[in-house]
Amino acid sequence: MKLKQLVPLMVSLVILLFVRCTDYLDIKNDNRYALATTIKHLQAFLNNNSIMNDRVTPSMTENWADDYFLIPSMYEEGGSIMQNMYIWKIDLYNYQNDWSAAHRPIFNANYCLEGLQKIGRTDENKGQYDRILGEALFYRAYYYQQLVWSFAPVYDEATAKQDVGIVLKMDTDFNTPSIRDNVQNCYAQIINDTKQAIALLPTKVTNPNQPSKEAGYALLARLYLSMRSYELALKYAQLALSIKSDLMDYNNPDDGVSSTQAFSFKKYNSETIFYSEMNGYQGNMYVSGFGGRIDTVLHATYHVNDLRRTIFFNPLENYYEFKGSYALNNLFTGLATDELFLIQAECKVRLNDINGGMQDLNHLLKHRFDHAVPFIALTASDQLNALRIILLERRKELLYRGLRFIDIKRLNKEGFQIAIKRKIREKEYVLDPNIDLVVPIPTDLKSFIK
Repeated sequence: MKLKQLVPLMVSLVILLFVRCTDYLDIKNDNRYALATTIKHLQAFLNNNSIMNDRVTPSMTENWADDYFLIPSMYEEGGSIMQNMYIWKIDLYNYQNDWSAAHRPIFNANYCLEGLQKIGRTDENKGQYDRILGEALFYRAYYYQQLVWSFAPVYDEATAKQDVGIVLKMDTDFNTPSIRDNVQNCYAQIINDTKQAIALLPTKVTNPNQPSKEAGYALLARLYLSMRSYELALKYAQLALSIKSDLMDYNNPDDGVSSTQAFSFKKYNSETIFYSEMNGYQGNMYVSGFGGRIDTVLHATYHVNDLRRTIFFNPLENYYEFKGSYALNNLFTGLATDELFLIQAECKVRLNDINGGMQDLNHLLKHRFDHAVPFIALTASDQLNALRIILLERRKELLYRGLRFIDIKRLNKEGFQIAIKRKIREKEYVLDPNIDLVVPIPTDLKSFIK
């Protein structure tokens, strides 16, 4: 069958897969096409958590980072693909993968944007129309951000117009050429989509699977931090925290925290602003009982009175495995207030408000340390000391959230020289901190993407 013949069938199959609910569809007579023709249909696309939120964000970058290691028996049993992945060598990287997972919600978002244009905005539908428009723009921005962090160099103002970014797919037409844009345009598109979404979305939502103004502000704070635009990152972190600043007290079981259960936190806890999970396609690091062990040097940095020592980690065969996800047995990669406090703290210090930054950090840590003993606030002698303290606490708090690799990329632009190392059969492999750390395009897409 020729490619042109396959395209209509592919479209119909994708749409059917993405909606999964015939109650919301007008099925055409030939049973091939499932077309959204009303506002209600479009909302159903965006309400499909299994496509829009669950197990969607990239895992390769977390796999490549330095928060875990594989014990020899796990490495030997893993097979050649997993072994090569562990040492940043990818010979074969086909569907399913980070690229395909993140493009599913992007397709749904683009489909809804096209659907809205066809339906049109009226006095009767304007409220729901605007809400769907805002949600679709947010989802597209959110997953473009995830992709650009993985498949492009870190943002550098000096080179962003030349650096190769991702494909900015703005429609659902399979015939549209897939051409990678530059990093400058990729970030500009993400920022533009997010700002448009903020203007349309409700301030807060009761269901964190759905976007909100608060989530838009948090996404911009996260994005601008990765761009090393600290004034703007601080601005949007503060805007998000002005709406919601809840922190769980790790001493309080009523906050949904447990050190004895298999999963330490309840899903959709009070810190969650927007919910998303990491896919499991390239995950060496997190399979209960079989996944990677936590870096032992990192584990040793948790103070004896720090409740995260028992809430985040489970002892296993002389090492530790992670159990502190905000997504039960999956890895939480969404937006949360603890991340915002850390963004705010780091940005204040970088803008020379050392006391303000340390106060934000200590406010977070008071909710993490054992109340049975007096909390001793962390102090810093100067800006560099404060920054190093905050960056270490950021790593300890945001473990396995898909953030470590982009942190390494941005910090190495500032001379931190973070070299990721693996040791296998007495041979050491080192990921050079002076090169662009970029996940390659999947093998089976290389001939289709320019």
